[in-house]
Order: sequence, then C-alpha cells, then structure tokens
Amino acid sequence: MTEWCQRGHRFQAAIGRAGAGKTTTVAACADAWTAAGYRVVGAAVKGEATRTLAATIGIECETVAWYLAHTDPHNLPLDARTVLVIDEASTLSDRDLDALMTMAATTGASLRLIGDPAQHGAIAAGGMFRVLCDRHPRYTPELTTTHRLQDPHDRAAAQALREGRIDEAFDQLAAARHLHVVGDDLTMYRHVLGRWWDAHREGLDHPMVDRRNSTRRQLNRLAHLLRRVNGELGVDEIAASGDRTFAVGDRVTARAPNRDLHVDGDRHAYVRNGALGTVVAIHVDWRDRAREALTVAFDGIGRIDIPRSFFDHHRTPAGRPEVGIDHAYALTSYAVQGSTRDVSTSRADATATRAETYVDITRGRQANHLYLTAATDPLDGEALPRVPPAPADLAVAERLHRSTGEMTAWELAHPANRAETDRAIGF
Repeated sequence: MTEWCQRGHRFQAAIGRAGAGKTTTVAACADAWTAAGYRVVGAAVKGEATRTLAATIGIECETVAWYLAHTDPHNLPLDARTVLVIDEASTLSDRDLDALMTMAATTGASLRLIGDPAQHGAIAAGGMFRVLCDRHPRYTPELTTTHRLQDPHDRAAAQALREGRIDEAFDQLAAARHLHVVGDDLTMYRHVLGRWWDAHREGLDHPMVDRRNSTRRQLNRLAHLLRRVNGELGVDEIAASGDRTFAVGDRVTARAPNRDLHVDGDRHAYVRNGALGTVVAIHVDWRDRAREALTVAFDGIGRIDIPRSFFDHHRTPAGRPEVGIDHAYALTSYAVQGSTRDVSTSRADATATRAETYVDITRGRQANHLYLTAATDPLDGEALPRVPPAPADLAVAERLHRSTGEMTAWELAHPANRAETDRAIGF
C-alpha cells in the first residue's frame, strides 16, 4: 500500500475485495503514518464495524455519525496532522462523504477511503465512492487476492459473480456442492435450518442470511425453538414484541445503537449497531413489565443491562419504529458485510441484487452455501391467470445479470458521464 501512504493526496480511495486482507493492510498503513508523526483515526458507518476496526488495528475509532455531529468549526475532531480512515466506504452516503471531505479540507486533514464497490452501497443516496474509484484508477490501489475463501470453487465463484459471469459463478458453486435449488420456501426453511443446526453442533460460527426481514424473523424463531427443545437455553424466558422470546444462552444482535446503554463505569463500551452477544441473565417483573430487562454479554464490549424499552418495538427520536435487540441466528446480508465466519448459508431469489449475493457468498472460510428459490408471487391466492414462473436458478441468474451498481445523482445529471459509468457499473 505504498501508493496509499506516499501519494500525498488529501482524498484517496482504495478497493479491498471481500476477504483480501483489508484490515491487515490498513493496520500496516496506520503504523507507517504513525511513524511519520501523524495521528491516525478511523470511522465506519456501522458501530460494530467501528469497534472491530479499533480492536484490530489499535487506533481510535468512532462512527461516521459521531464525526458529523461535530459542527462547531472551531472545535472539529481533525487537524492537519490527522489521517482519517473510513472503512466499508461503499456504505457511506453521498451527503456524509461530502461532509467528511469538507471537514478534512477545512482542517487540513487527510481522508482515506477503503471499501468494495461490488458490495452493499449506502442505505441513503450513495455511489460516489464507486465513482471515485472508477474515475481515478491510477490513484486507487486495489487488494485483489482473496485469502478468506479456502475452497477454490468458492473463490472462483466470487470472482465470476463480481465480473458479471453469473452462469459461471453458479457452475463453480455447484462444483463445490454449495449451490442448492429448492422449489419452495418451506423446503428452503427446512434445508437452511438443518444446515445451520449441523454447523452449530460442530461449534462453527454460522449465520443464516436472507435479505427479507420476514424470512430472517422466521429463521430466528425456529432456531431459538430448536435450541430450546434440545436443552441449550435457560428454562425461563422473557417475552418480547413480535412474538419473540429470549432466554439465557440466546445469541442476539443489536439492531440499533444506544450510547446511554453501556458497561458500568465505561461510557465508551456502549451498545453499537451490529454488535453480537449472548444473553446471560433475564430480569422478569410480573408486577411491572416495563421494568423487565436482559443482561447481554456483548462480544468485545462487556455486560450491559438492556431494558424492555429498548429490546421491544419502540420509536426512535426521529419517529422510526425499530427493535434494539433481536436474535442473531439469522441476519440480513447488510448486517454480515465486513464479517468473517466459518460457514455461510444464504438464500437468493429473483429479487436479489448482485451486490448482496456477492456479500453472501464471500463470508465463510470453509464453505459458502447459496440456496436459490422462486420469488414470492404477489398475486398468490388471487383468482387470476398467471404465467408459469421460470425455474429458480434461471430466474435468479437473469436478475443478477440485470443487477448493477447504484447510479449517483451526479451521473444522472451529467449525461457525458453516463457512457463511462455504463462501462464500469457492472463491477
């Protein structure tokens, strides 16, 4: 990464493909910058990604939202001897990227962006990280060798999918016996849950991944019941909204951050979005359910008491409904981006995108299983004639062929940039 350390640009992007050693490379760059007398700090959109970056590299890290909350121009958290590294930069919205660039320009700091345009983009309008990479290839170093994936067919499948060769990607997964075409969702639930259970009994870290929250909730409910009937969870349970129950031993994830919920005596060890943990105690109050709570031992953070007002459905200050804590047996594709697991099992149908499918099949060291199903028919149950659906593998392949990266407003507003984008947007 000599290119990243010595060019001297105020802003510079780098591409780190899935499993290519991005964190290790950033750590080496941070050591070089520190040795040269610079202060190196990090940021990411997701709180758990920020914590992992800090723990792995050993630098001070905060969320992007934390940096952007500093609006006083006389008290900004950067200066001319600071290098700010943004991890998972593809998930950065265009507005936030612009605000960070403005802050860096104002203070004289340097901004380094690293991520993968082939993976998930921002939830809000985004895509400018990809544009920066596409328009400045000479100054955009890229980590291309995937070290995470141990199966050669998985590696070949990831490369083919990234380059838009969908049929070849499916062929490679099939050669590894990691591609499974099932006829309906009931079969998918049975197979995916069975594969998860087998890996769980072998001690392998193995989330089930699906893009739909409804499917994720069903898989989580079934996994919780399976662990319960096999005696792996505590006898007592605490009921939660959405037909959920939690018991001692349950694996959970934080689906929202909360800085007010933290380890006793350490306000920096707070609940971060995406954090994983294990329920170690439940606190039931039959007289006042509002006083009930869970105690969760979060990985890398510590034990935190979680009140019902957070783990139940509630509204954020902005008015958005959410649950703060949920089971972690099944996760969305967006939630697992940036993580490394022993095995991965995911489902794709004809509504999937190439970015999320690429994320799904690059999480597992040992194996990455992909289940293909037909998309849910929105007219199911209606007395209307329907064209017979295409087989699941053909329908998903066609969808992934058509799936491209997010077009930015800047590209749409400048037709001269459209042809250049069309050549690069297929990843």
